[in-house]
Amino acid sequence: MRRILHGSLYAACIFFLLVSPTRADSGTEGICMTVQQGIRLHVDGMYGGYPHSVLRDAVLQGVACPSDEAELHAFSLIAESAPHLRISVTRPMGQGQQGSISARLFAQGHFIIGERMSLSPLARSQSPFSVSSDINLMMARLWSDLALRISHGGPVIP
Repeated sequence: MRRILHGSLYAACIFFLLVSPTRADSGTEGICMTVQQGIRLHVDGMYGGYPHSVLRDAVLQGVACPSDEAELHAFSLIAESAPHLRISVTRPMGQGQQGSISARLFAQGHFIIGERMSLSPLARSQSPFSVSSDINLMMARLWSDLALRISHGGPVIP
């Protein structure tokens, strides 16, 4: 009986280890659908023990799309097929712990541009939805930096 119980427990552990990565990888969302073909967003990371679905919803709430003329022009240069944006949020468990967010934009299999910043003091001590304003600021910087690089004659793909 003990052998059957241990074998079943072992099989259940293997099953959940194999299933959870595929479920996390299927979490790609379509965002900025009014701009060209949109962007495929993937959210990575953890936020102090909250479920990943809560973190993903907070990130979706904070994402900013290219908006002004220069940003839209720069985006059109990489939007032949839908670019891929990967946002990572890390905040360890515990009140006031440091954390960071990063965004990396890929197009046609190439890295285009990225931004990284520390979480604001508010986002370090609140629920995942407090990180939305940090993500919005980081995304605004990402689009601005891409537009600036293109306006100075820099390469689309560095």
